[in-house]
Amino acid sequence: MYESLLQSSFLIRLLASVLPALIVVVPLALASRKQNTVSRDDDNVMTTAMRFVGAAFIFIGSFANFTSWQGASAANASLKTEIASLSALTETILDYKTNSVLQDAVSKITTYVQTIHDTELSKTGIKGFMQDSTKLERKQRTKNAALGAAPEVKRDSAEQQALDIRSAVISIEEAQVVNDRDLDRMLKQVDDFQIARRNRLSGTWPLVPEVVISTFLIITLAALALIGRYPTGPRRDLKWMQVFTSVAVVSAVWFSVLSTQDVSVQSERFNVPIESFLARYK
Repeated sequence: MYESLLQSSFLIRLLASVLPALIVVVPLALASRKQNTVSRDDDNVMTTAMRFVGAAFIFIGSFANFTSWQGASAANASLKTEIASLSALTETILDYKTNSVLQDAVSKITTYVQTIHDTELSKTGIKGFMQDSTKLERKQRTKNAALGAAPEVKRDSAEQQALDIRSAVISIEEAQVVNDRDLDRMLKQVDDFQIARRNRLSGTWPLVPEVVISTFLIITLAALALIGRYPTGPRRDLKWMQVFTSVAVVSAVWFSVLSTQDVSVQSERFNVPIESFLARYK
């Protein structure tokens, strides 16, 4: 359920942050209003409890936000490095007059970027899609490999297409259509691309562990219960002001924790680098 909520739309995450808080706190607030006493004898007890639970809420909420933001930023940096390496590789290839070998390499690069947009990054750019390594085809850098059949391109496998990009550069080397300096540059760019891809896929997801979210949920429920049951006092309108402003703060923190973990193309900062690449080279 937690992962499904993270992969949901903006509206669903917003509703999931606001509605449960209202459902919990409003009945408690109504029960508090029905009490006809205006005694403030328990204010010190409730204030102490609110301070303690509120401090715990702020601490866990800040930790969850920081963890999710740090993880998303690392994933975004890896994706940008990945795309930048492929852009540099494509530009190096396009410096030469197009032939079938070079054109095939560019086609495999753009196909890979489109595939991660449609598969790995369609929901989570970290968790990705697991690919059985026994089904992957790799072009070997030996003379005998050139005599074998060309590896089959599996269009639903970004991992296979990542290998196909390296295979395409090896084919360029075998065809001797670029100079040694640019060939070394291409191989370095492929290495940078593969390292960035490994870094992106090796991250943990969800970014905020379930144990932290569970603790945060318990503290949130405690905070909402105290908010709803806090003594009303003689001015009942202030009670509702306290309730709704508190719910707004709690909901905002939860919405931030859930939304910051969006590392898919639904998020603008993950979608823009890919769309820019495809617009230029596809």
